[in-house]
Amino acid sequence: MFVLANGLIAGLGLAAFLALGDGLFDTNTFPVLIDVSYVPGMENLPSIVELLIHLLISVIVAFFLMHFYPRERKARSVRYLLYWMLGFSIAFFPFSVLSQSPMSMTAFLIWILGHLLYTAMLAIQVGRNR
Repeated sequence: MFVLANGLIAGLGLAAFLALGDGLFDTNTFPVLIDVSYVPGMENLPSIVELLIHLLISVIVAFFLMHFYPRERKARSVRYLLYWMLGFSIAFFPFSVLSQSPMSMTAFLIWILGHLLYTAMLAIQVGRNR
């Protein structure tokens, strides 16, 4: 239940942050986050269904991030979270291409900040419950 709740909250926080960034800076990071139209059979899903898919993926990511979170030294935890951030950062490029969204440095920075927020939300919850 802990992972489910935190995965949903962090996923909603990420989605809201990216949607806000899109509104403020005229980027397309939120569509990159939820777009699944490149998956066969999912071409014409409503946006709400795409968001629900994103939240399911968020719960799965939260499970793995939290389950394998280092229990030892703080330095190891920071390095672990940086690896997750690197993965999230790299994911922007293929997902932008697949969703046919224009790439820009502003969109990339919003994507990174959003995923930093997502990672921090999960890391804080892990820290509180250990």
